[in-house]
Amino acid sequence: MDDLEMGKKTATVTITSCDPPPRPVLGRRKTTGAVGETITDHKLGYEGEEDALTKVGNFLWKIHNASIITRYALYILPVAALLAIPLVLADTVYADARAGNIRLLGLFIWIEAVWVGLWACKLVASALPLVFQAACGIISTGIRKYSLVLMALEIPVSLFLWSILAWATSHMICAFDDKHCGDAWLTTLETAFKALIIVAAMFLAEKTFVQLVSVNYHRKQYDAKIRESKKLIHLLDMLYDASRAIFPEYCREFQEEDAEIQGNTLTDVRKQLAQAGMQTKVFDDLGRVRDKVTAAFGAMASDITGKQVFNSTAAHSIVVEALETERASKALARRLWLSIVSEGKDVLYQHDLVEILGQQRSEAAEEIFHVLDRDGNGDVSLDEMEMLVVNVGQERHNRAASMQDISEAIAVLDRLLSAVVLFAIAFIYATYFSKAFAAKTTQLWTTFTGLAFAIGGTVTEFLSCCIFLFIKHPYDVGDRVDINQVELVVEHISLMYSVFRRVDNEKTVQIPHNVANTLWIENVSRSKQMKERLSINVSAATSMEDVLALRGELNKFVAAPENKRDFMAELDIELRNVNDLDKLELRVEIRHKSNFANEQLRNARRNKFMVELLAATRRIPIAPPGGSAPALGDPANPAYSVAVSNVEAEAARLRHAAEVEGSRLFPSGSGLCMLMPEGVSSAIQNPAAAMIAGVMGRSNGSAAEGRRSVDDMLPRRL
Repeated sequence: MDDLEMGKKTATVTITSCDPPPRPVLGRRKTTGAVGETITDHKLGYEGEEDALTKVGNFLWKIHNASIITRYALYILPVAALLAIPLVLADTVYADARAGNIRLLGLFIWIEAVWVGLWACKLVASALPLVFQAACGIISTGIRKYSLVLMALEIPVSLFLWSILAWATSHMICAFDDKHCGDAWLTTLETAFKALIIVAAMFLAEKTFVQLVSVNYHRKQYDAKIRESKKLIHLLDMLYDASRAIFPEYCREFQEEDAEIQGNTLTDVRKQLAQAGMQTKVFDDLGRVRDKVTAAFGAMASDITGKQVFNSTAAHSIVVEALETERASKALARRLWLSIVSEGKDVLYQHDLVEILGQQRSEAAEEIFHVLDRDGNGDVSLDEMEMLVVNVGQERHNRAASMQDISEAIAVLDRLLSAVVLFAIAFIYATYFSKAFAAKTTQLWTTFTGLAFAIGGTVTEFLSCCIFLFIKHPYDVGDRVDINQVELVVEHISLMYSVFRRVDNEKTVQIPHNVANTLWIENVSRSKQMKERLSINVSAATSMEDVLALRGELNKFVAAPENKRDFMAELDIELRNVNDLDKLELRVEIRHKSNFANEQLRNARRNKFMVELLAATRRIPIAPPGGSAPALGDPANPAYSVAVSNVEAEAARLRHAAEVEGSRLFPSGSGLCMLMPEGVSSAIQNPAAAMIAGVMGRSNGSAAEGRRSVDDMLPRRL
């Protein structure tokens, strides 16, 4: 296995003991029942009677599943036959029976027609998605997705069409008594169906709005991510097929990896049993037998149905199953990488993929390599491969959780809107059937306006939450976000709030959406490559040559082969501040080749760079603020005092003053005109002279002798 870790394709394994090589161990649970009897055969709280369909039940079940026509006939005909009984009686025995002034025969004919029309409307509603796909697909294939909306609106559309049909055929009731079509109960019935049309239209509009929100939201947020995920999984399927062609499943080289990938062993338990000297050979191939039996039944089902069923040996099934756990994902990445890398190499190159896939699939090999080589450095390491496969599985898990949370939020929105529609239904029926209620509509609207002011805050909060979640949607489940400079991970999304986990202390935080709508939200997971700025303080005596040398050392570090996968070559150092002239503040800007969503990876890279930064400052060297000299009193810098005479002390002070004066760029007695350009000095000197002359009350000519010059007014240093 050491050779495999170095990327070598070894065909043999040396065994140094008499025990067989480590093999996967299957978990086994003993049962207390008879042979072939499992615990599930004993049903708690059940008397032993078996639920089984009779011959009549099987016959009806076959009719139900034959086609949509037979299914609808099974629904329509029994009830229609029952409704035909009073219809025949009203036409023969009770021919004179009336409801008011109208014969019952017309009423029962109308009821029969309404019953059949209900299923006819449902059949039309179920056919609308197919018609929409056929008609709109000619114009644009992009709008075919809205056929899903029509499929979800089958029942509301059916009710709307049926309400129109019932109202339009209500005159059938008085077909045998045309003179009495204005009876009170018939007028009331027509009014009820008119209100039903409006109610069904409102119900259809509410459901349509919810479905459009759902479709557009999922298309906007998840369509591209799902396509990318399917593409990556398809590429992994291709690599797994190629890997199995070179190294068959459960070969010695990849025995442990295949066991972890297919999840049919307890690897840790098996290793412990092997270390204890217990033989586990009898259980080694049980998982493989299970998979083969499942695949055999799947092949039989596929031949019957024409679809892939229970195909546990297919590459796609194995890859998707491996992506469910981090351990299996890493095992899959190791198997793919180790089986593809050339012997003696520690990285994967594009020509390796071309060799295993063939020249005829060179374009596919190039596409796969570009997907694997995320940092674009021309090779793929084992760590990169593991990180990619694990991220694919984690993103699938997070996306599924996010879609489930959003579906629940949409369901809550649907229930709230349904409550509003129910209130509107009550208002509509009250308006249609109560003249007193209709007369007081103005007063009711005034009451509703006052109520709107009372619940205005709640409505505003609800609308802001809906806009934040369905329109803005700044994060998904599993995203790393920064809110008000606090590092958080999204755990759950609801309609009115979101639940986060703090990165620093693992605390759970709940933030309402109307509050989060006013905050700055930085989504780290959605960001591309990110950069980091580090500030350091150095001695004020640091020269520009030392700063450039530090930048050169750090550039060598990020360009090194072992670091170029982590950092980009763009590195810079900026002098930020000189503070109180006692230290320099430098800011080092470094660019990572990924974002900071993975905290462990970010910390590892940052720690590595910080250690190199400290080592580079010591190599140059660059002193810290205050210098790198030992402190006063240190053995390397002892403190002592010397007694001198007053004459010697005065001479020393004068010598120091002379040295300081000699080091100045301009002597202390220099005039203002020497410190400034000629044009600037004259512009300052002439107004100053005029101002002094005006204050002294003298003319320019008479004041020339007694006036002090600007140079004389400057303070002199003794």
